[in-house]
Amino acid sequence: MIEKNKPILEVKGLKTHFSTKRGVSKAVDGIDFTLHKGETLGIVGESGCGKSMTSLSILRLIPSPPGKIAGGQILFKGKDLVTLSENEMREIRGNEISMIFQEPMTSLNPVIPVGEQIAEALRLHQKLGRKAAWDKAVEMLKLVGIPSPEKRAKQEPFQLSGGMRQRVMIAMALACTPEVLIADEPTTALDVTIQAQILELIKDLQSKLGMGVIMITHDLGVVAETCDTVAVMYAGNIIEHAPTDKIFEHPKHPYTQGLLDSLPKIHEDQEELRTIEGSVPSPYHFPAGCRFASRCPFQQPICHEKQPELLEQKDGVKVRCWMYTDQWTGPVGKKEAVK
Repeated sequence: MIEKNKPILEVKGLKTHFSTKRGVSKAVDGIDFTLHKGETLGIVGESGCGKSMTSLSILRLIPSPPGKIAGGQILFKGKDLVTLSENEMREIRGNEISMIFQEPMTSLNPVIPVGEQIAEALRLHQKLGRKAAWDKAVEMLKLVGIPSPEKRAKQEPFQLSGGMRQRVMIAMALACTPEVLIADEPTTALDVTIQAQILELIKDLQSKLGMGVIMITHDLGVVAETCDTVAVMYAGNIIEHAPTDKIFEHPKHPYTQGLLDSLPKIHEDQEELRTIEGSVPSPYHFPAGCRFASRCPFQQPICHEKQPELLEQKDGVKVRCWMYTDQWTGPVGKKEAVK
């Protein structure tokens, strides 16, 4: 029985900044979330909002310089990963916390057989001998549904299809039975049939291994299918955090509402998709107030003056919006308009 209420990863006030000639880019600017054992947390938002940088920060893979973790804690089983040495992080990376990277063709070594790449991780972390590691690598390829695993293990990445390469990445990530799996856009560029198979595979292995999963994606369909809770990111912040069903049925933040409105509706005649007017503020120069204020149809003067906090509501949903505070002075009824 998986103990889902047990926190395994806690991110507190995480800030990841990049120092450049243009100034400091605040890619991730103070986010908080908790992942429980056996839970799938979805992190969603448009490109550039800080999703992938969050995952790379957890694994301490930020290119330094120019990047650095500028503040906050990443607590894995109570241990702060930010304070660990590089050698200590190597023991955790790929072993206790694994990641499926967005593009397998650039993540796999192009000139080494895929079985050898999986076996290398097993020799390093599990201290297996060469024969035992190879046998386990073949077993993992079979587990993720690759036909003729003995043959495929001896092939190089270019000899495999996109779906097979993604399965190899999953096999590599799961080889050491991690407690946390980070999946960064694991189904990007795959056709819908392979996408469904990959998602089902991750869910199946999660139920067997009891690991916590962070699913990073911009695809709300993937979120609806796989996630227990969702954190919506915008401009380096989490602006709404709630159980998946509440996000889809009663989104509170105007940005979340805009994301859902932009999806095509099966039962409606639509000549064109709805869009969110305006553009995301530059991470070099975030406004003093709410970062979504200039694009928000419900904006009030307070929205441009001060950044709202991520506050928990009575229904358990956390939302970063002045509309859900006692300082809101906007017209009555507009709060209900975005539920």
